Amino acid sequence: MEKISTRLKRLMDEKGIKQTELAARASITQASVSRYVRGMAEPRSRELHAISKVLGVSMESWFSGLPAPAGGGEDGNWKTRATTAERKLREVRAAVSKFNKSMENLDG
Repeated sequence: MEKISTRLKRLMDEKGIKQTELAARASITQASVSRYVRGMAEPRSRELHAISKVLGVSMESWFSGLPAPAGGGEDGNWKTRATTAERKLREVRAAVSKFNKSMENLDG
């Protein structure tokens, strides 16, 4: 799975957003953004929610990538790993949905 730091760097590059701009628009410190980009820390859920809004991505997108199968998919454990990953992804989606609903209640 792509790390949050890697995905954050990629999204910032794609959107042409600098760390200082992201920090200001997400109401978090530039030092925090720097730590997230360098992989020194991961954002808390509220910060990740704010970053997601600025970058125009869903909270779910941070956790939705599956690693590519080893050996072109011939790995015998790939099906087991994929099933486990899909189950975890469903759990994450449910948690994200619950979180988004609670954030909407706070916002509005």
